[in-house]
Amino acid sequence: MEQGKKTYYVDLNSESILSEPIDSPSFVIHADEKEIEMLQAVLDDKYDADLETFVRAHIPYLEYHHDPGNDHYDGSQKVLYALIYLLGDKAAKQHIQEMGILEDRKTDDPEEIQRFR
Repeated sequence: MEQGKKTYYVDLNSESILSEPIDSPSFVIHADEKEIEMLQAVLDDKYDADLETFVRAHIPYLEYHHDPGNDHYDGSQKVLYALIYLLGDKAAKQHIQEMGILEDRKTDDPEEIQRFR
């Protein structure tokens, strides 16, 4: 671990960065104060994006893929997982790789789905 970095636990259920582990599943990261501030800013942005999608969820005629708020939420999720991947321990990196969230999935769509876009 690099000098100046400490071990933290990122709990996505509560969207918290903790200095002590808890019973909830969490990602282990190693970060300095500046990286923690950046991660907290990303968590705050994700929370704001989540509020935007809450409003959209109550408008039945607005489709998910035609709403900028959902794009904001999806983007904030990717940034969050990318940052956890960069700062995370081996288990965090492996879990995020297995999730496939950092991959561009648009090219993975079957041809019939591509026609509807």
